[in-house]
Amino acid sequence: MNILQNNSRLFMDSRNMNLGMLEILFKSYPEGILYKSKDSQKFIANERFYEFNLIKTDSSRLGVEFITKENAKKFSAIEHKVNKDKQPVTFKTTSRKNNNEKTLSITALPVISSKELLGISYIVRDITEEEQIREQFFTDNYRLQALLENVPQLIYMKDTNGKYITGTKHSEDFVKNGNDIIHNITLNMQPIKVSTEQEDKLVINTNKSISIEKEIYDIKGRKHWYNIYKAPINDSNRNVIGIIVIIQNIDDSKMLEAQRETFVASLGHDLKNPTLAQIRAVELLLKGEFGVVQEGQREILEMILDSCRYMSGMLGSLLATYRNERGVIKLNYEEFSLAELVMECVGEMVYVAKNKQTGISIKNECKINTVYGDKIQIKRAVMNLLSNGIKYAFPNTTVNITMYNEDLFTCFKFENNSPYIPPEKQKAIFAQYVSFAGNYKELGIGLGLYTSQKIVEAHDGKMFVMSFKDNRNVFGFKLPNKKDSTSRERTVSF
Repeated sequence: MNILQNNSRLFMDSRNMNLGMLEILFKSYPEGILYKSKDSQKFIANERFYEFNLIKTDSSRLGVEFITKENAKKFSAIEHKVNKDKQPVTFKTTSRKNNNEKTLSITALPVISSKELLGISYIVRDITEEEQIREQFFTDNYRLQALLENVPQLIYMKDTNGKYITGTKHSEDFVKNGNDIIHNITLNMQPIKVSTEQEDKLVINTNKSISIEKEIYDIKGRKHWYNIYKAPINDSNRNVIGIIVIIQNIDDSKMLEAQRETFVASLGHDLKNPTLAQIRAVELLLKGEFGVVQEGQREILEMILDSCRYMSGMLGSLLATYRNERGVIKLNYEEFSLAELVMECVGEMVYVAKNKQTGISIKNECKINTVYGDKIQIKRAVMNLLSNGIKYAFPNTTVNITMYNEDLFTCFKFENNSPYIPPEKQKAIFAQYVSFAGNYKELGIGLGLYTSQKIVEAHDGKMFVMSFKDNRNVFGFKLPNKKDSTSRERTVSF
């Protein structure tokens, strides 16, 4: 295709154009470009312009007819406007070639010399991809808005200054006025304003998400619970440009939790009275109030008494827990002998072991016997481990208990012959409500090892487990034998 065309296939206006310069411009320009004289008798177009299928390359006549039929009307209107206003006009149109439709952006520029309009230049750019992206953006935005309008949850975005940007249907009313329309609650947001700003600063400064349970009072002074999740919104350079907030009312779950705590506390209270009655009855028996007690009987009664006292102590801890801090127990520290405590626990478990046809062997290798901690809670940990060790031991085997020192720790462990525990299950057995008792026709709810680990870790100790393919398993814990590590007030949460 020749670069310059007219009826004689050549156009030149010596007053305004230099043919060589025009050829270079039209050849090198990356977009489609066309010049058309005012009288429509002369035009020049580059190869790129022809690719857009806007021009009739086989036209014998010029004028408006040189534009394809589909675009002739639009071009005619644009030319009229440019001729009249002598100002550039940009418009969009489409072209089709081999069933392939393109979207084009066309700018019509008046060519003026000495205030006289000589013609119009058209610059054409393919914006098909841009339009597809734009259309996709609006589609995605529509979907987002539809989602935000219909999700029955408080979700919103705000900038780093705390200004609300967008959110679900009722979220703006919640942010501005404290109206939780979903739950028909109007909250008093003013008291939590400072803590809210501090949370936002934490998210922005750390570039990390946070999750908070927060008490918020309504305008009538009633307390409500909300779970608030905040996460940073990042730009391409990982800079925080905003925060997304998800707010969920958890009044129902808190009510269920309170009901559960009340049930457990009531159950503990109801069990306490018969336990105390058992203690008093056994004490009277041991004093001979109901006749002479034989030596063998005395030994059994003393074990029963120790077990009942332990149960009474446990019930006391249970009641204190639910009365005070919802599953949080304050540890009461004292110095005591771990070896003596273990012997006490073994004494209470000896008949359980006998019933399981399991022997118990004890070895004390400690040079330092004492530990500093909550004796009742440590006893819980030992009893849970011993109970598990006896429960899962093969019949006619022995549970070997060892106490020893290691660095700054006093340690307790037992080894039994029981089924091999694969590595992937060794961590799982310390999780809450995880039990493999059913595999061995035993009763278990999966709290023993979980509770023991919580107690030991609250004392700055460590739990451990080792399992060998010859069906030997070792469980135990290490407790610091220095008071320094436990000098501050401690609690254990279950």
